[in-house]
Amino acid sequence: MMKLWLYTRKRVKIEFKDGDVLTGFIRDYIDQEDTDYDELHFKPDGQEDFFVGELEIKSIEIIE
Repeated sequence: MMKLWLYTRKRVKIEFKDGDVLTGFIRDYIDQEDTDYDELHFKPDGQEDFFVGELEIKSIEIIE
């Protein structure tokens, strides 16, 4: 478990399991009680918002 709620309203760098790496802002956290797994509402730099499932994330870190 990655404790994704800790990244809410933070600027992050996410490395995805498929090898992609994106930086951006976490708008919100969605608990697994509402979905099959925890998700983040992510706004990557220069791109449209999307939801990222915990199972897609290899690593995540807060950046300045």
